[in-house]
Amino acid sequence: MAMDLNAKAAYIRGLMTGMEFDPNSKNGKIIAAMMDLLEEMAATVTEHDNALDQVYEDVDELDEDLTDLINLVFDTDDDEDDDEEASYEVTCPNCGAVSTVDEDDLLDNELVCPNCGAAFDIELTEDDEDETPAAPANGEIPVE
Repeated sequence: MAMDLNAKAAYIRGLMTGMEFDPNSKNGKIIAAMMDLLEEMAATVTEHDNALDQVYEDVDELDEDLTDLINLVFDTDDDEDDDEEASYEVTCPNCGAVSTVDEDDLLDNELVCPNCGAAFDIELTEDDEDETPAAPANGEIPVE
């Protein structure tokens, strides 16, 4: 089992105590000062490590809150599979059969109709907006 820095410093302090060296000698003063420094550094690193853990938790919480906000504002659904590719319906100009293709197939230069085997090209255009007229800003629905 790995020891944390404070436990390692305490272990070294215990070894020093067991050695029964003279802390008033020149070498003893240096070793005692180094041990004090080591314990302070271990405590500071542990303090910073704990603070960093808290920051990571806070950032994760903010990320979740931001994701919720984005989903609310843009009316997205978390339940959808993000890896799922969009599919498109394509009508064969030869036989009129409608088939479904994914985005990769759509971007190919030429499509082949699964019904009649005819090869054809398609021109990509943006979909027209809904045919339904938008409601006026005042909320009244026009009578036709």
